[in-house]
Amino acid sequence: MNMENQKPEQSGKYEINSLIEINYSYNNKHKVSQSDVDMANMYVELIESSRSEVAPQAGDMLKYTDKHGSYYAHAHIEENSDDICNICGNPYDPFIWPYGTGIKCSTSGGTWSGLPTGELEYVGKQEKTFCDWGHCGACANGAIRFKAEVSVWEYVHPAPLYGEFTTEKWRKIYVTRIDETNQKNNGGYLYTGDNVSFRTEEEFRKFIETYKGTVFSGFWQNQYIIWCYKEEQKQVSQKEYYNLDLPLITIYCNGQRSAKVKYDDDNKTAIEYFVMQSYTTDN
Repeated sequence: MNMENQKPEQSGKYEINSLIEINYSYNNKHKVSQSDVDMANMYVELIESSRSEVAPQAGDMLKYTDKHGSYYAHAHIEENSDDICNICGNPYDPFIWPYGTGIKCSTSGGTWSGLPTGELEYVGKQEKTFCDWGHCGACANGAIRFKAEVSVWEYVHPAPLYGEFTTEKWRKIYVTRIDETNQKNNGGYLYTGDNVSFRTEEEFRKFIETYKGTVFSGFWQNQYIIWCYKEEQKQVSQKEYYNLDLPLITIYCNGQRSAKVKYDDDNKTAIEYFVMQSYTTDN
């Protein structure tokens, strides 16, 4: 057997084709090279070998709920220094480089906060995407992405402003009530907010009832914060609609129309079934 013609056995998580699968744009511009593969595999090994179940490490993931009830399922731990973890709630893929026995990160995104390291609880492991410049260096579309398994931590603020309400499942809406003397200048709306508006007090109260809402005072006069069910709309045939034994409500979908609602209490969602005019009674 001619050993000189044999290819060396591939080691590491990635080879060229598997790295191309998560770097199509980079490959179209620069072509994934073996040096890119070697770099990705080096980082995967470095990241995974430097994880801990005792102390958060740079690059770890955090399930983070802040005091305002905002939930971040994939928050990023930028660093752990002086018993404080620097956290990015909605990060872009972090750029990384070797540092000691682990990595350092440079991450864009927000919001940023500092949390006491000792109050983060270890909950498991999960794959996460990182990046660094490929063989062409720092240039347009020049970053190579790769995935490595990191430790996952959890932090829930101990003094939440809204009790058990969080955006992990609930919908959070900021609404302002307009002074009635200015209602005409506001398009006739008495309440306006995040993708909602109401012309009358009755419309506002009906919305709260339909979506099982709870109203809190906001941060300034006439502002309210509503925690309520999310909505999911499903178009069905006239026959399907007729056979649904569900409560009747009014929704807005290309205008005002009737719908039937089913409540998914586990996921805090109002599922709304309706018929478009294009449907016939034979469907």
